[in-house]
Amino acid sequence: MIEDLTFTRRDLPRELEIQVLAFMRIVWGDGFQGDERFRTRLWEDDRAVHFVRAVGDLLVSHAQIVVPEVSHDGRALRIAGVGGVMTYPQFRDEGHGTAVMRRTTGYILADASFDVGMLFCAPENVSFYERFGWSTLPAGRVRVGPPDEPEDDLIMTVGDATVLPDVLRLDWSW
Repeated sequence: MIEDLTFTRRDLPRELEIQVLAFMRIVWGDGFQGDERFRTRLWEDDRAVHFVRAVGDLLVSHAQIVVPEVSHDGRALRIAGVGGVMTYPQFRDEGHGTAVMRRTTGYILADASFDVGMLFCAPENVSFYERFGWSTLPAGRVRVGPPDEPEDDLIMTVGDATVLPDVLRLDWSW
């Protein structure tokens, strides 16, 4: 029986964490270069929250929220950074990703401590996130890394994106 589960970073069962990392390593391999190739743990953000669909210790679908340290004009921006959104191929087209993103988006919108939710998105996935109220930011509005880095994927937000500066610079993408 498929269960909807929510875990803090510390409570995420190791069996599920290993499966998330395996998927990420295969699909988003560019994040596992150099010494990162040997990474065996997800980010050490104790504020992270994981939304999971699983059958026992078998991962079906996952999304996580991380909270990057970002400030603008001397004020901390509390961004709910959504990442690790995935459903294993054998379980796609059964509504698992929809269930996970519905819960993730609801969590962000219900938590008044978040200014805005943000995620990085490939163009072919925009319509999926739009179903939950996510909107695409104009190109160049968020820049990751040094100014000479090429454009990242599309950036989508949920909540009040007006809190973001005209150009938000991030050290890393989640």
